[in-house]
Amino acid sequence: MDLSGAKVVKGIIFDLDGTLVDSTDSIWKAADYVLRINGYRGLERKDVVEVMGKTIFDLFLSVEPGLNKQEQQKLFEDYRRVYMDFIEHTRMIPKVSEALLMLRSRRLKMAVVTTKSRENAEKILSFFGIRSFFDLVIGFEDVREHKPSIEPMKRAAEGLGLRTSELIVVGDTDIDIKAGREAGALTVAVMTGVTPLEKILAERPDFLIKDVSDLPEILERNALIATGQ
Repeated sequence: MDLSGAKVVKGIIFDLDGTLVDSTDSIWKAADYVLRINGYRGLERKDVVEVMGKTIFDLFLSVEPGLNKQEQQKLFEDYRRVYMDFIEHTRMIPKVSEALLMLRSRRLKMAVVTTKSRENAEKILSFFGIRSFFDLVIGFEDVREHKPSIEPMKRAAEGLGLRTSELIVVGDTDIDIKAGREAGALTVAVMTGVTPLEKILAERPDFLIKDVSDLPEILERNALIATGQ
């Protein structure tokens, strides 16, 4: 992408799972547990991988397509209640804290937009000691339409007091990149998730980096944030 004449970025929207934390095994084990205690067959790790970036409802429906609305809601409530019991299977992506600290020092506004419930997203961020870096957390219950819809991006921009064109969206799935691009933001794909790279590249991210620790450098190198701002 030709970034000549681009405005300085004023805010960053981060995905959570696969971007800031590696939580695939927690999602798998919590969802499997909830399905089994409600009398359904469990699921395999690959089932989580296949719907990564979508909602927990999408995961439950992928293995139990006959669920009615009431049954889906019951599973969701149980999942939200027990999720943190499986937090030991989640790890923070290396050097995330250092990268967030550097970005915060540049006075960038930052938000997390996730398809997780906001309650559990807040708990996860606090558990890993990074909640204070973010001005805003947008979760499943805060929007009617979820990524790849642009609604969560617009809601985050409004909450940050910015236009979507002043933002960069950082995520590990094709869904994140599509939502960011269609909202008019710049997009950065990270290779720390489980989505196949070809799916991510098909959505034409503006930048592709190994992980979030590379973000400050790529933004500075492309004059998207002022050095030592």
